[in-house]
Amino acid sequence: MKRNSYWFILLLFPLLFSCSPKVPFTQAIREKYNLSENELKAIQFYTSDIIVLKRGEMSPKEKDTKEGTLTITSGNKVEQVTIKAGTPCVVEQVYDGNRISVSFEDGKNKFLVFGSMNSRKGLYVLQVIDDNNKATINYGEKLYYASTGSDPVFLVLKVKSLNNLEVHEKVVKGKKIK
Repeated sequence: MKRNSYWFILLLFPLLFSCSPKVPFTQAIREKYNLSENELKAIQFYTSDIIVLKRGEMSPKEKDTKEGTLTITSGNKVEQVTIKAGTPCVVEQVYDGNRISVSFEDGKNKFLVFGSMNSRKGLYVLQVIDDNNKATINYGEKLYYASTGSDPVFLVLKVKSLNNLEVHEKVVKGKKIK
């Protein structure tokens, strides 16, 4: 029984270590590998953390008097877009040397902009507009507020390192006495 367990572990070992790890996408990686726009568009990116975008609309207050009571009714409508940690995304456009837009779904202007900032070790972080200390984002032609905690979200990608090893093999047949 124990012998079969060892074989199972030995067979499982390569599978555990064959997965590509996700690493943060940084300006240093982009520059080191001189990634072009087409190459960036061919890489599968993921979010590091959750992004929550919210927008709200308040309906006008309505009043009514019935049975001697003043009734005031108002309503709120909240739209929320949630992008979970690890959600796959693709590069739609490269703006300049350190900003890209990525999309998570199809639709007109449904993308978010990520850019490299020196203060964050070159990570490509979510770019927001600071509007009176509120982080705002345009998404799908609507203005949303990014929830607290969305600011440090950055892009990650899978990296696989392969080393080329060339083996030249010569099989000798042996030597017989003459």
